[in-house]
Amino acid sequence: MKNTLLKKTLILLTLTAVAPMSLQALESPIKNNVYASDLSEQEHIEKWNKYNGRNPLGQDYFKKVENTKEYPYQAVGSIFIKQKTVATASVVGKNKIITNYHIAKQAENDPSKVIFRPGLTTDENGVFQRPFGEFTAKSIEEAPFGAGLELAIITLNPNEEGKEIGEVVKPLELGNANAVEPRQKLSLIGYPNEHVQNKMFNQEIEVLSTKNGLKYFGYTESGNSGSPILDGDNSIVGIHVGKSGFDDKRKFLIGTLFDGNLPKLLKEKLNK
Repeated sequence: MKNTLLKKTLILLTLTAVAPMSLQALESPIKNNVYASDLSEQEHIEKWNKYNGRNPLGQDYFKKVENTKEYPYQAVGSIFIKQKTVATASVVGKNKIITNYHIAKQAENDPSKVIFRPGLTTDENGVFQRPFGEFTAKSIEEAPFGAGLELAIITLNPNEEGKEIGEVVKPLELGNANAVEPRQKLSLIGYPNEHVQNKMFNQEIEVLSTKNGLKYFGYTESGNSGSPILDGDNSIVGIHVGKSGFDDKRKFLIGTLFDGNLPKLLKEKLNK
């Protein structure tokens, strides 16, 4: 069953990536997703509507990051795949960032198509602010742990001053994803691109289930793909993938949870 679900997910991810200059967040629901929950259908609907029943601007669960130079925000940035898409990625090593497989795949194994801008924002006049400059890619691992896992690793070149990304900003640290549990509140940091463009937001999410992957309630938009999910210590425990659900009523968000043996495998990759 698990392998079948992964294959179905992969197919839908691939289909959503074909539109040029799309702002990917996998907003089309993935059907037939299995999860364990003690919520009734009505409770589920109420939880979803709490985050999605009104304009998110000004809500406590959708806050603009005022100072992207601060940690952990400095470790989050906008990833641009030339002529394809804009999404979110995060710094997790000396010269490495992570994002979704369906985002990295659009670069077609061509590192020259990738630009990463940590802490990117715009000022009150709409002028781009790049507090830490920008970095180009050296290599892309679309699916270092298999195409069924929505996680890609991109190695960056040093900047024009010869500094690695991990010397310019403080990388995120891996948290204890095995401790994540239903009803827990976490933070999703990224670049939603519908209501506001090129500004970073701290978005509250509430865990629904950790069975067969991370499922949660919250509000996300196109551009949030690859957004890091942080615990109360600002350690990364997963990354956002997109929307899913059983039907039009029982919707939820899905992410890749860094649990089980994945943190060990990820650290090995990041230290290379």
